[in-house]
Amino acid sequence: MTHRIVGFAAIAMALTVTAVVAQEKSAPAATEKSASTLTVADAKLGTGVENRQIVGEATTFDLNQKVYLWLELTGGPADSITVTWTTGDKSYETMLKAGGPTYHTWAYKTVSIAGPWTVSVTDASGTALKQLEFTVGGGGAK
Repeated sequence: MTHRIVGFAAIAMALTVTAVVAQEKSAPAATEKSASTLTVADAKLGTGVENRQIVGEATTFDLNQKVYLWLELTGGPADSITVTWTTGDKSYETMLKAGGPTYHTWAYKTVSIAGPWTVSVTDASGTALKQLEFTVGGGGAK
């Protein structure tokens, strides 16, 4: 009877070791899949978006005007991105969803502070994908 108990213990231990080895081997595959290959294929600033395209493409905008950032994203899974609008020590974030391998999306910000601005795009892991610069002041969109 003692031999049967020892035998069962050995089998149970062997099964546990096999399960742990299987988990260790499958973990890297899950990590590889989570690595983002999302890229910004194109990015433009303008005064609006019509038919999924930027209109009024510009780099200078009036105070209190809506500035649109239009993006073409490629290579990524459906995931979120962060658009950060920055001027001086102020920053404003917008979260967007990337819907698949090639995806067009846009965000806008009503700019109420004159001066130089940047708008940057980062993926879900915080990796910088794109940054554009523009100016807000008098004189209209150019």
